[in-house]
Order: sequence, then C-alpha cells, then structure tokens
Amino acid sequence: MARLETQTENLRDRALTLAGELGVDSGSWYVRVLEEGRTAGVEPDLGALVRAYWELQRVTGRTDLRDEWRRLAVAGQRGLSAR
Repeated sequence: MARLETQTENLRDRALTLAGELGVDSGSWYVRVLEEGRTAGVEPDLGALVRAYWELQRVTGRTDLRDEWRRLAVAGQRGLSAR
C-alpha cells in the first residue's frame, strides 16, 4: 500500500503546484482539502484529487491531465466496490 500512498501524495503535490501556477481558486473545496491533507500528513482525498485534475484538464486542455483524473476515478470506483 505504501506505493499507492506515495503515488497519490506525488499527484497531490503536482495538482497543488499546477493549481497555483494556473491561478485556480485556492478557496475551491478540492484545493483546500488537498492542502489541509498535506499539512496534516494524511493520505490524499481521492475525490478531491479527481476533481482537481478534472479542473486542471478543463483549464489547460492537456490530455495527460485528463488521463490522470480518469485513472484516479476508476481507482476510486474499484476501491468502493471492494468494500
């Protein structure tokens, strides 16, 4: 599980960096949730990550970001169905 946590932590850091560079509203719920999680040292909220990457893709049109939010959404659905 450490690999997934590290991967999502890296994705969170990337999302927050891009959000800052692109001027995404830092008051948006998903940016706040990601920032608070990073500060608290907890695993990133998957829903907030999906929403952040969706917004970043919408703003930039970058396909790599679209692929990322789609991959995260599928991972989240798999996690929910395993419960």
